[in-house]
Order: sequence, then structure tokens, then C-alpha cells
Amino acid sequence: MQLQYLGTGAAERVPALFCHCDLCQLARCQGGKEVRTQTQALIDGGRLVIDFPGDSYLHALRQQVDFSDMTQLLLTHWHSDHLYAEDLALRMHGYGQQLAEPLQVYGNATVETFFQRALTLEGRQDPTRLNYHCQQNFTQFQVADYQVWMLAAEHGHYQGDCSIYAIQDAAGKTCLWTHDCASFTEAMYRYLVSQGLHFDLVSLDCNEQQQAGQPGGPHMGWPDNQRLIQRFRELGLSDDRTRYVVNHFSHNSGLSHAQMVQLVGQEAVVAYDGFTVTF
Repeated sequence: MQLQYLGTGAAERVPALFCHCDLCQLARCQGGKEVRTQTQALIDGGRLVIDFPGDSYLHALRQQVDFSDMTQLLLTHWHSDHLYAEDLALRMHGYGQQLAEPLQVYGNATVETFFQRALTLEGRQDPTRLNYHCQQNFTQFQVADYQVWMLAAEHGHYQGDCSIYAIQDAAGKTCLWTHDCASFTEAMYRYLVSQGLHFDLVSLDCNEQQQAGQPGGPHMGWPDNQRLIQRFRELGLSDDRTRYVVNHFSHNSGLSHAQMVQLVGQEAVVAYDGFTVTF
């Protein structure tokens, strides 16, 4: 399985649209790994896409991704840096041409309302181009050749409106995508154990960087990540071969890419826009 990070930032991005903090000034001057767009990822070159933020068009140009070929999309939640449905609506007839298959979109019930709102603004539906599949948290379902488990995330309104995903390919390789989510609840740990899951890669929300997340969320920091890693090992959800990647960084947390690398040491890899990992 291959995971490519198209974007690795929070909603404001780095540099943020409206900010003069030291990190944003560094990103403007230095560029490279310090520039972080809104979080989005591809699995196996785009066979499966995770989230569709407003920066998707930029990702398509910068990473040479053709979203015309996208047929399977997982949506974590309704915040615009993870779902900009008005752009998805441009897949309908009258906008996109010569598309061989409809796009199958998966997410929870709250996300569906934001997806449908974009189509309502267009005044029509187009099932030959777009289909939404409403899924329940703490359930398993099939997406193309992948087995997918959806869990309620500690984020948003904390009422099941946000989700994270465990994804397993046909060869049994399994990853966990935790963006956006605060520290796991006991129910989340119990569900993963009950499903007999063991992860080859865990992509960790590290929005708060060196600080622990606020009690109850909405994000994790490296101290929270360390506790999760330890708990995963204790529960048999991971082992010494499991790879951990920290991701989804806010300019408000203040650390550069190099500082994040120093913070996590050998325990994890620090994602950056364009980073690809095969496992």
C-alpha cells in the first residue's frame, strides 16, 4: 500500500492567509517543506482518495494528480478544509466531460448534508457522476478492493459528525488515518481491538505539535501521539514494525518541519506536502 500526502496543514494553511507569525514568515521566505496546504491524501496513486478540501485544485496542479480518474472518495468530516463540496459538484454534466465512471463518495450522515447542499445550490442531482453512500460510525464496509472501518472522531460537535478511517488492502496491509481527531476514547480502542486490526502504518493528527491537545479535543499533539502509540502496543494494535507518521499541522503551534523532526526523533516520520510512504 502507498500513501501520498497531498497536503499536510490545518484549515489556515502555512503560511496562513492572514498571519504575520514567525512560522508563517519563515514559510513565505523559505518555501519547501515549510509550506503546508490543507490536508488530503491518495492511497495507491489515487485508487482511493481521502478528503476533498478547497486546496484540491492546487494539489492537482502541484502534484500532477488527475482527479478526473478518481472514483472512490472517503470524507472524514464537514469542515471546509476537508470537504469543499462546491468543487465536487463540478463533476456533474455541464462541467466535466468524458468521465467514464461516477464518483462514489463515502461518509457519515452529517457530511452528507454538506455534500447535498452543494448539489441543492446547483438545483439538481447527477447520479451518473456523483453518488453518496452514507455510512455509520463503528462499522465496516467495502470500497472497491479495500476494507474500510469508520470510527467516530473526537472532533467537530462530538456527536458522530466527524469520522476517521482504518483501511486494509487486498494483501492485508492496514493503515489508520486519524485526521482530525483528539485523543482516542476507550470506545475507539475497544472497537479496533474487537475488529482484530493490526496496523502497518498510523497517520497521527499532530496539530498541536509539542503541546498536548486540550482536554476533549479537537486535536492531538505529540504528547497525545506518544500515549496513543504506547496504548496501541499494549493492545496489540501495532508492534515495532509499525510506521508512524505525524501530520496536520497548524501555524499556531509554531514549529517548523526541522523542529518537528527533532521533536519526534526516531519514533515517527514528519509528513510534508508531497511526502509518499510505501508499506
